[in-house]
Amino acid sequence: MFEKRRYVEYLLSTPLNYTCTNLADHLEGVSHDVINDFLNRSRFTPRHLWDLVSFHIQDDRDSFLVVDDSVQTKRYSRFIELVKRQYSAGPPVRQ
Repeated sequence: MFEKRRYVEYLLSTPLNYTCTNLADHLEGVSHDVINDFLNRSRFTPRHLWDLVSFHIQDDRDSFLVVDDSVQTKRYSRFIELVKRQYSAGPPVRQ
């Protein structure tokens, strides 16, 4: 059986390839179809995510959390130290 916590742990630890196939490649006895069926059945809310990851966040003076789920090209992002390109279904953008 595949469960939500296992999927969230995968998302937190995988910086580049968030596919069902990639996850199945790293789990013994779990196929792409099992993960795909799990995702089709599951409904995640922002509260679910917060409950699963909040203990990882250290709230102090030197901490920061940046979340950007927009898909627009940010032409100056290459100058921001901690920013990196994530998966995009569109064509590559020349910068």
